[in-house]
Amino acid sequence: MEAKYRIGYVDEDVKQVRKYQRRFRKFGFEVIGYDFTHGMTIDDLMEQVYNSNIDLLMIDYKLDESNLVVFNGEAVESAIYDAKPLFPHIIFTNKKDDAEPHVEDWKIIFDKDKIFREGEDDDKKVQHFITTLERSIEQYRKHIQRRKNKISNLLEKGKIQKLNPDEKHNLLKLQKELKVLDPSNKIEVPEYLLLSENLSDVEDLKNEAEEFLKNLIDKKKKQ
Repeated sequence: MEAKYRIGYVDEDVKQVRKYQRRFRKFGFEVIGYDFTHGMTIDDLMEQVYNSNIDLLMIDYKLDESNLVVFNGEAVESAIYDAKPLFPHIIFTNKKDDAEPHVEDWKIIFDKDKIFREGEDDDKKVQHFITTLERSIEQYRKHIQRRKNKISNLLEKGKIQKLNPDEKHNLLKLQKELKVLDPSNKIEVPEYLLLSENLSDVEDLKNEAEEFLKNLIDKKKKQ
């Protein structure tokens, strides 16, 4: 089955990553792992995560069992929540009892042994889990797309007539929200248009805005 979604799996055990790569493949998920090296920091790991172009992050709780790192899954969960609070992420572990005292939101903890029991990959628990992941990803994508659509509409209007102060403020607000939401960190509005002193001059930048708008519309048509 062709992969519909790309999932990052934070687990220091390469065998576990490969195991779930096989199990998730038939549900349309591509699972990727991350490189663990002795003494690496949480920042080293998160740099890999942020550069991996994923739709959702799964985190094993016990990461220090191989003595490669000194942190566990709650540190990864905290880092992703602080940077991108709405980005889909779960604790996916067979150490659920260990994780619960350290993870604030118990709803994101899933017990892998209860979901993927040997020989029962097609049971209702697995299907419910897969559906949960898919809906989390799609909901997040909708959050992003709604903001992109609003930005596009404001740019179209700004090409024709001067934006009022509320619209200029909204354009700036939407872009800031998008930069927090979107893991790709793509800029939908040129940076110079986001400066408060330049927002009042949007109508004077007609040629640049038209070219940018054309590129944005073409990109949306290709999606």
